[in-house]
Amino acid sequence: MEFLLENPFILIALIAFISSFFKKKKEEKPVKQTPRSIQQEQRTQAERTSPDSALAETLKEEYRQQAEKAKRIEEEYRQRKQQAEESMKALQNQRRAAERKASALAKTASNTNAEHRKEPSGAGSFEFRKQSLVDGIIWSEILGPPRSKNLHRSLKRKQ
Repeated sequence: MEFLLENPFILIALIAFISSFFKKKKEEKPVKQTPRSIQQEQRTQAERTSPDSALAETLKEEYRQQAEKAKRIEEEYRQRKQQAEESMKALQNQRRAAERKASALAKTASNTNAEHRKEPSGAGSFEFRKQSLVDGIIWSEILGPPRSKNLHRSLKRKQ
């Protein structure tokens, strides 16, 4: 019971249900109608039916428009999907062609490297690689003159 009173949405729904229930009971009571009220009731019923049919027609029209919109969106999605698949196939074909060219170039490069190795070692061009340069600097420090012979001032003497 406390849960119902603490939750305002459920409380509002409960009040609406109770009020509609009592409203229906009130409408069920027979009332003596005069001929004038019968005519008015017939007019109101006629008015009620025409908006209901108009409402039904507008709802059908909205439903039809929503269905058309959904079909257009679905068709656009299919077209975009097809375009994406075609572009994906084209890119895959380009990648395969590039791989073929790269393998062909690698084969020719390996053939030319074999020919260059036959030349004397001093006549070839040098290729610098990052790791070989780092290794060279490390070995120059190891094999170079000792620190004791390389006189540098220390930080203590500067102060």
